Formats: sequence, structure tokens, C-alpha cells
Amino acid sequence: MEALSRVGRFLWIAVVVAAVYAGWIFLPRYLLDRRWQRGLHPDQTARAAEFESIYGGTAVKILQFYAREASLTEGTPSVICYGVLNAKSVRIEPPVEGVSVSPNRCVEVAPERDTRYTLTAEGTDGHTISASFVLPVTPDVESLPGVTSFRIEDHKPDYRGRQVFLISFGTRNPVTVDIDPPVFPTLHGAPNGRFYVAPERTTTYTLTVTGKRGHKARRQLTVEVPPA
Repeated sequence: MEALSRVGRFLWIAVVVAAVYAGWIFLPRYLLDRRWQRGLHPDQTARAAEFESIYGGTAVKILQFYAREASLTEGTPSVICYGVLNAKSVRIEPPVEGVSVSPNRCVEVAPERDTRYTLTAEGTDGHTISASFVLPVTPDVESLPGVTSFRIEDHKPDYRGRQVFLISFGTRNPVTVDIDPPVFPTLHGAPNGRFYVAPERTTTYTLTVTGKRGHKARRQLTVEVPPA
């Protein structure tokens, strides 16, 4: 009998401990669930309000519109990402291929200069909304054209007594080379050159080197002709 009594006390203690443990584990969760059900949990309320603000209603909305990079180097592609809701049509200006109605989509672009992109979405009710941003494009310094030298090499009078000047030039990354006043025709891809001039009066020559994507570099040289 005494042994049975000890077993009974042990079982009673075990039941009490289990009940306390279960209450410690599940009671806070129960109370938290009740607060959620009554709409009292602040995080849930904030999330619900944010969700309703973004996705609620039937009005057309622009969810996102941005470029992957903050700026680009010439010749480097990038992607523009956008998302629209409740739209029947969407477009990007300047025109970009692959644009269609989607809550989350990215399309490739490769602008050659600073470009403002504008996203316009039209809702089923005909209402339109727009968003825009500028994607800066910086030149590729390594490929820019340049004039490395432009100088008088020598001068001497010709048989008529006119001063004849030998001029040389050097260029970097040239596609074409021009000079004004015209002394020679447009040169294509000339890294350097030499030519003679015999101006009747002091004259300033402008050498222009045009590189890729229309970038230009210029340098001037004044040839002074002494009075006769």
C-alpha cells in the first residue's frame, strides 16, 4: 500500500509538471493567436495596411521601375526592371523590346548617352500613370579620341620666297582626322601624319580627330608668317 501511495504521488507530480510546461509553451502562443485574430498585433496590422496600399483596389499601379546599375559606361548593356498592377497595357519610352504587362519583369537596354526612360501603364478604365528616371552614360575613357601632338617641325622659304612650314600630328583612337582650313582630305584611321603649308598670312589651323560614337578631340596650331 505504501508503495502504491508513492507511485500515486509521483504520477500526480508528473501530471502537474506536464501541465505547467504545456501552459508555459502554448499559452503565449494562444494569446498571441487571439490578438492576431482580433487584429491587435501591430506587425500584422502594419503588414496588412501596406499590402492593401500596394495591392488593394482595382486602380492601375506601378509597383517598381528602376535600372540595375546607377550609371553605365558606353557600350555596356544593362537591364531595366518594372512591375505594374491592374494594367491592360504598358510601354517604355524610348521604345524597349520585350515590354509586356507584368508585376515583375526586366528588359535589356544599351543606351549610348544619358537617357531618360519613362514607363506608362494604362488601366482597364483608361486611366494612365507614369514614372521615369535618367540612366547616366559615361564615356569609355580608354577609347576616347585624342590629339597627342600637333606642331611645326620645320620651315624655310621656297624658290619664290614664301615661307613653307612642315607640320606633323599624332592622334589616339582615330576614326577620321580633319583639318581646317582644309589642307588635306579626310584621313581614315591615321595615327600620325605630316604635311606642308604655305599660308600668305598668319593662320590658325584646327585639327579634329573623331573617334567611336562621334566623340571628338581638337587642337589648334597658329602658324605665324612674318611680314614680307
